[in-house]
Order: sequence, then C-alpha cells, then structure tokens
Amino acid sequence: MSPFEQAFDYLRQNRPQGRFMGGSTGARGYDLPMGRFVGKRGDSPQHIQNEYDMNRYLNELGVPVPQAQMQDGLMLTQMEEGQRMGFQPTTGDMRQLTRDFVPHATIANWDMLGLDRDNVIRRPDGTLSYDDVGGAGAFRAQGAPKGGAFGSTVGELDTLRDKNPELAGISEADLGRSYDAYGGEDAMTQALNVLRNPNTRDIMQQRVQDVARRVA
Repeated sequence: MSPFEQAFDYLRQNRPQGRFMGGSTGARGYDLPMGRFVGKRGDSPQHIQNEYDMNRYLNELGVPVPQAQMQDGLMLTQMEEGQRMGFQPTTGDMRQLTRDFVPHATIANWDMLGLDRDNVIRRPDGTLSYDDVGGAGAFRAQGAPKGGAFGSTVGELDTLRDKNPELAGISEADLGRSYDAYGGEDAMTQALNVLRNPNTRDIMQQRVQDVARRVA
C-alpha cells in the first residue's frame, strides 16, 4: 500500500486526535508511523471536494502543492517541511510568486498568500509550496459558496494584484510569462480533466479561455 493508503487505514483503526493546525475549518496534523500528514474535512463535503480538486488541478499543471489524497470526505496532504513565507518575501520568493500567479488567478484562489501570508511554505531548498487552496474555485476559505463571484471572467488577474502588496508589481508582461511557463491554454485545458464537478469544470473552461484572451 502507498503511504496515503496506510495513513487512511491507520486513522480509521486508531482514530488519533491529532493537533489543531489553525485555519477556519479545523485542519489537524498527524505524525503517523508512515509519515506526517494534514487532515481536513472542510466546512462541507462539497467544500472539501472542491479544495481537493483545486489542489489536483494545480498539481496537474506543475504548480508546487502538497501531494494529496481523499477518502470518505477526509482530505490528507503530506505535511510540508519548511517555514511560512510571512510578510517579508525574499527575492527568490517574489520570482516564484510571479511565475505561479496566473494558475492561481485562473482557479480564483482568493487566499493565494493567506491573511497572515501563512498559505505559502518556503521549503528547505528555497522553493515555495501552496499548502492551502480552500479559498479557490467555487468556495470561500470558510466554506461559503462564492456563487456568481466565481464566473467566466478572471477578474483575479487584477484583484489579486490590487489587494496584495507582494503581488502588485506583477506586470502584464509577467502575466504572459506565467501563462507560458505552465503550458498556456492547451495545458490548462487538459488539466481540467481532474475536476469532478461538471459545473465547476464548465466554469473553469470558460476561465481558461478568458485568460487566453487576456494574456496570450
């Protein structure tokens, strides 16, 4: 069995309490014999399925996120080693945030950085990983549906830059480079296959097309 399968079995059989990891939906940390994991159930089954799918979408594109699996409404991710980026990103951090920006805008990841810049982990090798995408796609971070705010137009290409000082310096040329770095429309369309909700998949298809019109 894979470490994830072993972890799910261990949790079912032993029901460890874990430790509270912060956040609005009760993430728990587990130090298990087969590895260290974060477990989340979200605010609802639909919310956690959405987060899992958004994590898979970014992973499919090659954006650095923790490896994840889901069973019986529980999403497990491998716990990332490193430290939170915080409010003082390095020059290297800024280069990667710029490179990774368009995929996050495309999935409407309103909390790309996190309120306390705690959704971004700086790994020991200096690269960044985005370990919480609960505010992406059709749901807000606390689990409320976004409704019409998650639509066919990717306004996040502008609003994420407007609301986050760390992202304000991303230029229109940078948008094009980020788009190209992750394969452009073909790759972003192909990655939609991992999305399970057909309505979300349809909206995301329109969003990919909108990004292509804007930055290609």
